Amino acid sequence: MRRLLLSVAFVLLATAAVAAGVDRDVLITGSGAVYSVVSQPSKDGSSLALTVEIDGKTTQSMVPESIGSGRNSLPTLAWDPESHTLFVVWMHMPNSSSSELLVASYRDDKWQPAVSVDYKRAQRYNLSVGITHMVRQKQRDDSVEVAPALVLHTAWWEEGSETTGPRYAVMGLSGGTVSEPDIHQMTDFVEAGDQPLVLDDTFNHDFLRHVSIIDGPTPDAVDVIFNDPRTNNFYRTTLRPIAEGRLHIPVGARPGGTPKLGGPKAFAVDWTGRTSTIASTDGKTLIFCNITDQRVDYVKVNAGNWSATQHVTLSDKVTAESALSALARMAAARE
Repeated sequence: MRRLLLSVAFVLLATAAVAAGVDRDVLITGSGAVYSVVSQPSKDGSSLALTVEIDGKTTQSMVPESIGSGRNSLPTLAWDPESHTLFVVWMHMPNSSSSELLVASYRDDKWQPAVSVDYKRAQRYNLSVGITHMVRQKQRDDSVEVAPALVLHTAWWEEGSETTGPRYAVMGLSGGTVSEPDIHQMTDFVEAGDQPLVLDDTFNHDFLRHVSIIDGPTPDAVDVIFNDPRTNNFYRTTLRPIAEGRLHIPVGARPGGTPKLGGPKAFAVDWTGRTSTIASTDGKTLIFCNITDQRVDYVKVNAGNWSATQHVTLSDKVTAESALSALARMAAARE
């Protein structure tokens, strides 16, 4: 149950205050500090503004690399309680045909220079972020041990001339700095041979862009939920990076038991809001969520069985946070 609550807490923090605007993120630390970041219009496109509320005092600042540099969107926050460092991950578009994933850290009221995770001529959607505090380390005798380390995981959907599909990057964090990322196509972790799903003619393909990082089965791992455009099936794969010269996913790491979740054959609901995924502790139930300022749409999948799309209408009395909390309790009740 503890792992479910932690997963739900991350989902709620990542989608709080969406009623005031979809392109923003809010995070609350264990000490009660509130961080919120929002993409707001600017003269040259859009920029990112950070608001910090601690002990009744509010301060504001702009993410430096987002000022006067095209469109900056999909901001996502992650917090490291050990170093008291806030990380902002976002998509930067210098023009209409190129995009870049950037990571900036904020500590002691100061910004560190942003680091580029990946830059290319491509569009990106549904950025998801996770942090783990343990990593496998290769020893001199070739054995592997698990040791403390701060690791940032990101996943997104990408469409460009080179690739179309889900992508994943892992990088180490130390003292607010970001190491060189290790980037993978998530479809490389899927075994060949699955039969493709035949989709309805009216299927909304925005749903296939749904990508999420959720808790893995161990402290050094994350699970990535993604769709394979070759088969239209969703999958859930566990990734465990290793520190071996640099942080990376081992070559040949193909979890032979990568669970296939399948997928719906008909889907007509709008899925262009902010996305999240709620997982039950036993891993049998997943709830795919799409949050806008009017409603939360969701789809449940349990043991490969997909429900019809349902929704919760948001209001002054029913917020996105309360709707997601109720969905989390529903996932737990199914165990």
